Amino acid sequence: MELLPNSLSFRVIATIDVESEAEIPAGFSGRVRLRVDGVLIYVAWYIDGLLDDPARRTPAYTRHRYDGRVKYEMHYRRGMLHDPEPDHPAVRGYFPNGGVHYEERYRNGLRHDGPDGTPAIRKWRPDGTLRRELHSEFGRPVKPPRVKHLAVRA
Repeated sequence: MELLPNSLSFRVIATIDVESEAEIPAGFSGRVRLRVDGVLIYVAWYIDGLLDDPARRTPAYTRHRYDGRVKYEMHYRRGMLHDPEPDHPAVRGYFPNGGVHYEERYRNGLRHDGPDGTPAIRKWRPDGTLRRELHSEFGRPVKPPRVKHLAVRA
């Protein structure tokens, strides 16, 4: 058991360290840390057995590389991938150097463009240039929205 700050108070949470997912009790609520050969593989937060963000910007699932750096993080609401905020994607993956590799936006478990029209999927090259964007609505791929160009009069 641990005490974690929660706004103006503290809350008690259960934390279990496991070497296999089979060790996670059904309906568990709390934090799970999976280690293999002493190396932290992931940290996951559960409520009643479902992945769920413990706080707005804290992902429910964080996968680590063997050197300890974050490989990717995923935000869940009641077991479904979901953007935690309009300007923050549900899934974000990182290159080994820490740069952003890809982002995926979700609404209630379905890929969906952001509220401002940000594509559901964006991928970058290691040099930071944008490689690809894909749009989705309620889990289905859609064509990118047309951008209206204003005619310039001379």
